[in-house]
Amino acid sequence: MKTWLVNTNSKTSHHNPNGFKYMLRQNKASAYYDRATEVDKIKEHDLVLLYHNDNRVIAVGAALTPFAGHDYGDLDQIEHWVDVNWLWKANLNADFEPTNYINRHDLNITMVNGTVINVTDQVDYRKLFEEIAKRQNF
Repeated sequence: MKTWLVNTNSKTSHHNPNGFKYMLRQNKASAYYDRATEVDKIKEHDLVLLYHNDNRVIAVGAALTPFAGHDYGDLDQIEHWVDVNWLWKANLNADFEPTNYINRHDLNITMVNGTVINVTDQVDYRKLFEEIAKRQNF
């Protein structure tokens, strides 16, 4: 099992400021256009951390399936995704800003350059699950 940091690339300059909402609602981790195939590295049962602007992890889940292609023609060139069972998601306020995110620095994640990054060796898993436990809403 590996752990992947998937960047939502939701800054306005990336032309997809609502991508993170789509990923959370549709239970998937996605990459688009020239970065689409980066998601193909994620395999079934891998841990996925959804990374949002300003060092925020906004969801943690387990990949349910690897990318297997689409039946939608050119969609394979636009978006690749893996289905994810989100075990934890941050709360979003009325402006869709996460209010109880996990700061990646608290997990010892230092490398975040890219869309899909293998952070298996960087994550302090005990700290990750402690941070999730603090933020659970029942």
